[in-house]
Amino acid sequence: MKRVAFSILLVAALLLGLVGTALAAPPDDHPGKGPPVFEKSVFIHYPKEFAPGKPDGTPGVGPAKKTKDTELYSYSKTHWPDSVVLNGGITYCYNPANEPGDFEAAIIASFDAWEEDPGSYVDFEHMGGTEEVPGLDVPQPDGQNIVGWADLSDDYPNAIGITIIWSYRSRSEKIIVDCDTVLNSNSYYAWTASDGQQLPDTGAYDVDVQNIMTHEAGHWLMLNDMYYDAASEQTMYGYASDAELKKRSLEDGDLAGVRRIYGE
Repeated sequence: MKRVAFSILLVAALLLGLVGTALAAPPDDHPGKGPPVFEKSVFIHYPKEFAPGKPDGTPGVGPAKKTKDTELYSYSKTHWPDSVVLNGGITYCYNPANEPGDFEAAIIASFDAWEEDPGSYVDFEHMGGTEEVPGLDVPQPDGQNIVGWADLSDDYPNAIGITIIWSYRSRSEKIIVDCDTVLNSNSYYAWTASDGQQLPDTGAYDVDVQNIMTHEAGHWLMLNDMYYDAASEQTMYGYASDAELKKRSLEDGDLAGVRRIYGE
């Protein structure tokens, strides 16, 4: 069977009030009166054996931007405000409950891959552990950015992981207020954080935590998936492979995308 994996972007607009002081305040150019309209974007990452079908571009945001073969990325004018990125950074906590190993260091390394780019001012700040769980099926954002684990087999069969992003629209762009990622703890996946150049062959679907989470961290910055062959070496390429490691590092297209949004 041809092996592919991809993320599906689902967008639902919900009319909600701001929740707590942790959320970014609406900008002065927020259109209209009353509370902002929050939008929930969900990226669902499937293993290639169980892909529901090849998407046509990036659902909900149109085709990915292609400048040249070394600069491939997809961005939909949604981002963290500078008031967050430049003042303490994008904070996140890790909930190790249900993790099938000791993976906190791999999670941190995934975010570090993005903030270590000297051409951008992206800043992620790990705030330690938490008992709070990622907001997978919540009606509104809570302003807490969390990475955690859950068995997704009932509600999201075969998903490797899910990233949820809440944002609201100003006049010209969308502002992110909350991100969460849930990784699937179902025993079908053999999760690992290998220090070697290849994963051990367990006979199961072998998944490297840092490889998957570096891709998901790109979604936290609101870089979208790409599904065409020219982008196949990019971390934000929408397909993944069994025992894949190459997405631990960023490629030219990933760097071009993050620099467009958060460039120095």
